[in-house]
Amino acid sequence: MDTLEFLRAILPEDGVHYTAIFKPGFHAPAHKAFHSLEEMADAIVKMDAGDWTVYHACGSYKNEFVEVDVKGTIKKKYRVEQNWNKAKAFWADLDCGEDKAAEGKGYLTKREAATAMKAFCDKTGFPKPFYVDSGNGIHAYWPLTKAIPADTWVKMATMLKSIFAHHEVLADPSRTSDFASILRPVGSHNKKSDDFKPVEAKNRVEPIDPRDIA
Repeated sequence: MDTLEFLRAILPEDGVHYTAIFKPGFHAPAHKAFHSLEEMADAIVKMDAGDWTVYHACGSYKNEFVEVDVKGTIKKKYRVEQNWNKAKAFWADLDCGEDKAAEGKGYLTKREAATAMKAFCDKTGFPKPFYVDSGNGIHAYWPLTKAIPADTWVKMATMLKSIFAHHEVLADPSRTSDFASILRPVGSHNKKSDDFKPVEAKNRVEPIDPRDIA
């Protein structure tokens, strides 16, 4: 699965799509808006080839930006709730490593994370996701047959977060139900260490009717 195939699998065709770009020395990302998934995929590959770390916004947005009054000053904002549009997937971020495992916030290895998610799906009958190796962890995606409005997505994702907690799936709770999430796209690299790690899709699944998820 290349970058474009990945974006087409998890993002709505309509609306504005963002990349969030972290430049060396900066803690906040710069946002770039796209109206075409093809242009977005090309840009991700090109930006990733340099020193920048690239993320994709997991949902689509209404406008390239919205103007928000912040303490009397009008500022451009991007992934804020006023601008949310639709989502075409649910997602979970499974952190891995010794520190995360010791804190009870993740799994020791990526294999353990994938095994835990599989066990959850086997036990509950929840559809199996497709997995993305994010370099230091696992992202799980449930692609949908059609995009759903942001408010509907949030209600369902909030329930999914509660179900994960009940079954002791160590998915990052701040990510599962956050429409504004950004994650690493397939075809980019995790650059947290000197040995850049490729972000790769590990399998494929058929899209799921959102009514079946509900």
